[in-house]
Order: sequence, then structure tokens, then C-alpha cells
Amino acid sequence: MTNTPLARAADGFYHPASDDEVIALVNFARAQGKQVRARGATHSVAFSIYTDPVGNLPPNMTLEQVPPAGDNIDIAFDRMVTLTSIDADAGIIEAQPGIHLGFDPSDPFGTSTLANSLLFQIYQKGWAVNNLGGITHQTISGFTGTGSAGGSVVHSFDNVTAYRVVDGLGQAAWIEQGDPAFPAMLTHCGLLGIVTAMRLQLVPMYNVAGTEITTTTGGDCPIDLFGPGAPAGPDGPARPSLQQFFAETPYSRMTWWPQKGCERVQIWQADRVPASDLDLIPYQQFAPGFSGQTSMLLASLFFVLLGNTNLGTILGLLRKNVKQYFLNLARLWESGLIGGVKGVLSFAGATVVSALVFVIGALLGLIPGAMRGLFHLILPLFNPVQSAAKATRFRDWYWRSLCMDNTADDVLIGTEFVEIWLPIQYTQQVMNLLRTMFEQGGPAATGYFAQEIYAAAPSPAWINPAYSDGTDAYKDGVCRFDAYWYRDNAGTPNTIHGFFEQYWDLLRANQIPFRFHWGKFIPFYDFPGWAKYYGDNLPKLGDFLALRAERDPANVFFTEYWQLRLLGKTISG
Repeated sequence: MTNTPLARAADGFYHPASDDEVIALVNFARAQGKQVRARGATHSVAFSIYTDPVGNLPPNMTLEQVPPAGDNIDIAFDRMVTLTSIDADAGIIEAQPGIHLGFDPSDPFGTSTLANSLLFQIYQKGWAVNNLGGITHQTISGFTGTGSAGGSVVHSFDNVTAYRVVDGLGQAAWIEQGDPAFPAMLTHCGLLGIVTAMRLQLVPMYNVAGTEITTTTGGDCPIDLFGPGAPAGPDGPARPSLQQFFAETPYSRMTWWPQKGCERVQIWQADRVPASDLDLIPYQQFAPGFSGQTSMLLASLFFVLLGNTNLGTILGLLRKNVKQYFLNLARLWESGLIGGVKGVLSFAGATVVSALVFVIGALLGLIPGAMRGLFHLILPLFNPVQSAAKATRFRDWYWRSLCMDNTADDVLIGTEFVEIWLPIQYTQQVMNLLRTMFEQGGPAATGYFAQEIYAAAPSPAWINPAYSDGTDAYKDGVCRFDAYWYRDNAGTPNTIHGFFEQYWDLLRANQIPFRFHWGKFIPFYDFPGWAKYYGDNLPKLGDFLALRAERDPANVFFTEYWQLRLLGKTISG
């Protein structure tokens, strides 16, 4: 093979530092008939990010940090992380693609810090973005390129005003608001070119204030989860329908545990309040110390035993998690969050806890399915029901508390999921369909993890799952149903007869329109049938594919993964 214009690093990636180096790599790929793709923070499934794998297939999951084998070109942007102020008074910035929104604890290149993150830097200048997802580990290019969104119909991540893109012909140009291609770029999945910079129009800094409460799914719940809403009466205050709650609450998210004997929901909600650095109480899903790390290790023991029956597999997974547990504690020691006598005691306690984890794992692992029989007793220990007076309250900088999952470790609480977006007016109907499916199907239907439910605003992005032209069923926004899958479970959930199949089968059987988040698990079978479904339900997909072919005639970005899903077949037949 002819030498590439930029050497491949020992980690398997190419690390360009400029537009010119990206252009050279794209031109080389086109000339040699190779693929080229760029990674962000790997929060999409691996096959959707990288060039096509060769040989033994790696896991198609998120957080796969190693590029596939072969001589294709996989780019990492850890050398392109600069943030530049274009107009300091107007809040206009330019960001290179590798800059992370916040600190990424899984960054394999060791460059991500809070101080060099986009959100922290603009916060220091008094600026903000309008919305965030559940975490801020992603790069700015990866977060926007996959159509990710936070939990709000009121606010969306609409701050991007331009992309600088290297197309498949090696041509670099800005695509700005008003350009016919701009709505296509808003969710591009790396198929229209390699993004080398982005411009954003920021908004003034703000804080958020809110609550989180865990209740039963019945009359104690402040939301009418399965009905049209109820007015105030002698039995209590008014209860909005779930659709109304999502439509009217500026930021919200609900986690549903539907398993028999556990039926409960955790409701997180927040609103904007004036910016302040005083009286801050951050939202933290897990406390950033010994207790939080220990809670996550114990939760990982719980989920490993629920999802696996082979004792050797169980013990191997627990070894991995205990290693991560001590790594996290070491990071806390280095950061000064634990230290001195308290730190020493924490490590001593961690040694005892880890030994207990192995003992419990070995004992229960000898009895396949034992933990499943204990599920309804143990889950309430992690998620106890609260009264309104005991609700968790927070008031904090938006960039630290809108991302409510940031304190959950990606290894110990490793979560994969399918993310199904449907018009918000179907919320009540789908909640009832799911409840019936769970009641009739039992553990096979509910699984042993949670359902995440939240909303998003309509989007002009052509292949975004919330795409709307302003007159269609999606014009009022979407409700998103995420079925969780613990990463260390045995099996693959998105194959035929896999765990996720029942969800999309249920919606199709009831003629409910829906779309998928492209970066998460989507069906891994019947590619022609699903390609037709995507085309039928995304009216601008044909335009997107035509633009893609124009910008990338040699298909250097169009991997077989994307060909199968968007065309239903490979280009070679």
C-alpha cells in the first residue's frame, strides 16, 4: 500500500492537526479506494462510527475505543480542540471538532479536561448553549452529527450556525445557515464529509433549578402516566398527563421501572433561573466520593448477576468492574476529593467491599437466575420511593446539572439502549401499550433494567428523528422511549428475536409512526425492509442520499454499515 500522507499512530488512528491534513487523508482514501471516518467520543455504536471492520467483528457497542483492523482511515481529532471567539460581545465562537462539551473520563488520548471543555470555557465568558443531553462527554462534532438532543420540547440544541466540512472530493468549505445543504448537515452521521470546525451562536449564561422524586406509578405519582390528566380534587392536586408534562416542563426526564413488584418512576425536572455562582446545589446521580463509587460497584454486581448465568463470565465481569472501581477511587485521590486519613479509609473500605462483591457474585452465580428472584426486593434499595418533602432539590450552573447522568460511570453502569422517537401526541397510547405488554409478557418483556422517557423539540434536520416540516405529525415535538440494556448482559438485543424487537414490533402492529436515534441500537436484520421503513418515515431521506452521492461520489464515507441501513443493500450488490 502506498504510504498515507500522515502516519498512522500506534493506537491505530490518524491524528490530523489541520484542514490540510484532513484533506490529504480524504484525497488519499479516494485515490486508493479506501474508507475514511472520524470518531468523536464513541457514544454511538461502533459500526456507525468507524470504517467497516475486517476479520473478526468487534462488539457493535458504544465506547469502543479501538479502531477496526485493516488499512482504512479512522481519524481522531484530539489535536484539533481549539475554541476561538469570533465576536466576544455577540457570543459567536468557532470550535474545532475534537473539543469535548465537558470532561470526558473515557478519553483514551488523555487530552480532555474540564478546563479545556467547550462548556466551561464559554461559561467563564458568560455564555451558554440552549440545551444538553444526559452527559457532556461527547465532542461537539459527534454530539451534533448524530442528532442528539436533551429532554425538552421548549429548548433545543439550536446554537450551531455553520459547519466547515471536507467533502469526499477533498474540498473544504463552510456550510452556513441559509445554505440549502445546512438542514442536511444538522444530522449528518459523517456521511456528508468530515467536519473540521463549527460556528455557534451562544446565549447568555443561565442556571437551572429543579427536583427529582421517585414515586409509584399509581395515585402517588404527580403525573397521570397512563391517562389524559386529572384536575385538582379532594384527593389531591391536579395531575398533568405525561404529554402535557413534557410539553410544559422546560427540562425533564422520567425513568420507569415497570417490573412486577417494583412499579415506580423517577421524575427529573428543571427550569431556567438567573445565572449565579452562589447557593449552588448541584444535581448528582451518584455522589462523587467513596459512597457514590461503592453504590455503582454494587449496582454493577446486581446487573451482572441479572444478565448472566455462566459463573466464569460473571467473575470475569466483576474483576473488570472492581478494577474500574479502584481506578475511579485513585482519580478521586489525585483530584483531592478524597485524601489523607479519609482516603486511606476509603481504600481500606473498598478492599472489603470488593471482596464481598466477589463472594456474593460467586455464591449467587452458582445458582443461575438467583438474583432475578431477588430483583423486586433489591431494586427498592437503590431507588426508594420518596414523599414530596423528601424530593431531591438542586440549583446549579446549567452545564453541570442539565447533564444528569454525568456522575454515572460508563463502565460500572454501562448502558446501551434503543432510542425510539415518536410524535408526542402518541405518548398516552404508547404508555398504555407498553404497560399491557409488560403485564402480559412479564420479565421477558420488562427485562431487568429501566425505561427512559423524555421529549425533544421538532427539528429541521433532514434525517433527524424529530424532523418536521411544520405541518406533519412531528410538528409539536417527540416523545422518546429508550429501552435500556446493561452492556455486560449476555446476548445481542437488536438482532431478530432480540430483546428490542418487541418494542418496534409493538409500534408497527399498532400503526404508530416512529424513528430511531442513528447512533444507538437499531434493527440488525431485514435491511431492505428497514431501509424502506426509514424512507417511508423520513420524507427528506431521498434528498439526503442524493446530496450524499453528490458530495461523496467515491463513497469514502459511505461504509457498508450505512449502505445496508439506508439503501437496504451494499453498493456492490
